[in-house]
Amino acid sequence: MERLKNMGLKKSFFMISISFLLVGIIFGAIAFITCIEIRDNIYPDNQIEINLGNESSSIGLQIGESDVDWRINTLSVMQIVLPVFFVIIALMSAAIMFYQIKLKKPLAILQDSAKRIERQDLDFSIGKCANDELGMLCTAFETMRMELLKNKRELWKQMDERKRLNAVFSHDLRNPVTVLKGSAKILQKEMEQGNPSSDNVRDTVELITQYAERIEHYIEAMSSIQKLEEIKCTPKYTDTQAFATELGNGLSILSTGTGKRIEFIYRGDSRPVWIDKYIIQNTAENLISNALRYAQSNISVLFTLENDRIILCIADDGPGFSTKILNKGGKPFLRDDSTSEQKHFGMGLYVCRLLCEKHGGHLMLENTKHGAKVTAVFKSMKS
Repeated sequence: MERLKNMGLKKSFFMISISFLLVGIIFGAIAFITCIEIRDNIYPDNQIEINLGNESSSIGLQIGESDVDWRINTLSVMQIVLPVFFVIIALMSAAIMFYQIKLKKPLAILQDSAKRIERQDLDFSIGKCANDELGMLCTAFETMRMELLKNKRELWKQMDERKRLNAVFSHDLRNPVTVLKGSAKILQKEMEQGNPSSDNVRDTVELITQYAERIEHYIEAMSSIQKLEEIKCTPKYTDTQAFATELGNGLSILSTGTGKRIEFIYRGDSRPVWIDKYIIQNTAENLISNALRYAQSNISVLFTLENDRIILCIADDGPGFSTKILNKGGKPFLRDDSTSEQKHFGMGLYVCRLLCEKHGGHLMLENTKHGAKVTAVFKSMKS
């Protein structure tokens, strides 16, 4: 039985059909032979030798022959019908047995799985019930379920991230809006009194302008994040060494006029990989911009190709990350408490984390003896 379960559908159907057909033929042959023997017992050859000399015997012969004939005819019909009947029963039994052994359990599993997937219930697993085609179909269903669950969790994660992003955005906008409303009321009150001071008006207008610009930067930051979330990773077959040279030349331009030096190092061969150059360049530029903000004089960039992964390590000689950044790095609108820059909204690391995840990688933050270090990992992905 176990051997039949592991056979392919065609082979198992053939084996079961042949086995039951042979049994049906054997029973049909037995029925055929039995009918012949019964007929011979009812009408043996020596019974036809009778005395035709007297009239009463002739009448008895006619009655006996009539009684025997219908039984012989019945046996002749059964002699043909019974073998066919046993063959049909054998084939029906083979179909039932094939269904019970090979089809019933896999079809029930697939039907139940399809219903649960239709109800958006993906919290289950589909086991491989056999090593045949239906077993492979169950495995394909399990792969599909896992992909659907993965996509659903990713969608939940994005929705949750969007909710948190909107909540932080609303919270950070509350203070500038409050200041704008207060300043407008002060200005309105002075104008109603008819003697507004030019100094007060100038200071109030400057404050309104300052916070209006801050709100504008917030809106631009949110708009850029929404655009980044819509970006899809489109990897292309790229020569790693050539891309590293191109990236190093582009990053060195960012340090122009800052008085800080960027050292770019490439480790690895020139083996081509599937990467999205835009995502990696965008991540590197964001990390370099962040490092230039805090570095004292030197920034080192290590570009490594390792087991179909591109690892980008950027370290600076600045004060390092605060505990808040290390614990919650990569969150939107996360700023160092010591920063005094109004135009810096703490979106750089969040953007980099988002881009790394789109490329199948991740972002890591740490402090070294000399300053801060960020490691961005990108996985080679075929389009």
